[in-house]
Amino acid sequence: MSEALSISPRDGEAERAGLNGAAALGEAAARGWSGRRRIERRDEVELGRGLQFAYATENIALPTQWTLEHARHTLIVHLDGPMRRLETRIDGAGRLRAAPAAGDWWLIPAGRRYLGRALGGEIAYAELNIDPAGFAESAPGLGEGAELKARMKHRDPFVHGLAARLAHLSEARDDLAAMLRESLGQALYLHLLREHSAGAAMRAAPTDARLSEAVRRRVEDYIQVHLDRRITLDELARLSGLSTHQLLIAFRHAFGMTPIQYVLAQRLLQVCRRLRGGADDIATIAVESGFSSHSHLSAVFKKRYGLTPKEFRLQG
Repeated sequence: MSEALSISPRDGEAERAGLNGAAALGEAAARGWSGRRRIERRDEVELGRGLQFAYATENIALPTQWTLEHARHTLIVHLDGPMRRLETRIDGAGRLRAAPAAGDWWLIPAGRRYLGRALGGEIAYAELNIDPAGFAESAPGLGEGAELKARMKHRDPFVHGLAARLAHLSEARDDLAAMLRESLGQALYLHLLREHSAGAAMRAAPTDARLSEAVRRRVEDYIQVHLDRRITLDELARLSGLSTHQLLIAFRHAFGMTPIQYVLAQRLLQVCRRLRGGADDIATIAVESGFSSHSHLSAVFKKRYGLTPKEFRLQG
């Protein structure tokens, strides 16, 4: 993962910046830079090869400066919280002074320098880091040679929605949440390639990926044997001899649902069988069926069937 987005200048640095700092927030505000980092929370997760995501909350009641420059694309989505003033600059794309609303986002292409200066309250934002070469390993033919366009205070409801959903999932540690995050991360990057790249950088993805009958049985057997442990998209892709992106397409063709939906359905079926056919306590059944706890199973079970595991057992 990259350095945390917020990097406030050290004591005295704002004064040395001279007119640049004054132009952004005024001389008095520039002199007020304290140099203390005010990250309240930062959750970082891997979304598969080439994609990393972070959800952060930060207090910018004191003037704050952000800088980024590295060999990956970076997407920053403002999710919540007040900004009274914001100035951003991206090399080659100019400068913008405008406070953001929830859903506004910035896209910094690989190799470009980004500078932001802000003042406000406690804010929440999402940050997606994209290594094009790493992503190409999991989705051959997609995004090779892509040049994303720099964006400042851009709006796209699809990008906002996916970033907010990923932020919501950033703390979840179960394997189904991990698979969902990975799928959403791929969808987000592919959307950026299709809608926000320079020219026709995105090649058509192979849509004829299929699982042979033998591979389908192998995948089914693997999932059944490992329902009690963590299952990842990478494991299923290797088992199928496909890339992660191809697996998502082929799996839906073969099973009529996503890997996440299928694994969850099989775990719930196993729980139902054990509730009907044995006297094991529900906490044991939950853990041995791949759920993190009794309460986790109960929440998922009730959402699916409309009653708790205990009520299901009592009804026979």
